[in-house]
Amino acid sequence: MACLAHSFHRIYPQEHYKTASDIDKQGALVTDFLSGAVFSHSNFSRRNRLIAGMAHATVVIESGVKGGSMNTADLAHQYGRELFAVPGPPSDHKSAGCHQLLLQQKAQLLTDPMVLVEALGWNHQQEVKAVQTPLFVELTEEEQVLYNLFSKEGKLHLDQLALSARWKVSVTASLLIQMEMKGLIRALPVKYFEWI
Repeated sequence: MACLAHSFHRIYPQEHYKTASDIDKQGALVTDFLSGAVFSHSNFSRRNRLIAGMAHATVVIESGVKGGSMNTADLAHQYGRELFAVPGPPSDHKSAGCHQLLLQQKAQLLTDPMVLVEALGWNHQQEVKAVQTPLFVELTEEEQVLYNLFSKEGKLHLDQLALSARWKVSVTASLLIQMEMKGLIRALPVKYFEWI
């Protein structure tokens, strides 16, 4: 899948036309620009919010302190998505953005691809330990709202829960942490949760 910084009537840069055609045959090209929209380099910042919102994780491999990669990383962090950064030599200005994300604790350190595989739950060989559901737990009014949502779906993403409950993501996340500490729910990779 590729997110475009322009409408479908053009491909920028033009040398990427064949790649875009290949992606279109096996995946999807996504844009929120209408046909005939004026192309501007500021479109890339607008496009980055699609990338940050749709991706399960954002990995910053190399970036200065400012630029498109940092813009996408900041958006991913705001959206509560998984964010990783690859460190580089301390004196390399092309790694300064990665170091900043790590120092600000916005991103997780990525030195091995398996860290990403495990964080996103792609390693299906992990054992899930059984947890006894507490009996006769009294739920608060907010917890009851989430319980009702879980009883319909089983496992849900943080964004889905917040949207369905009509709460802010931060409020929903805080409530989920409390419920996890009570042993009511289990956190899964990529911001998914399930009722135990």
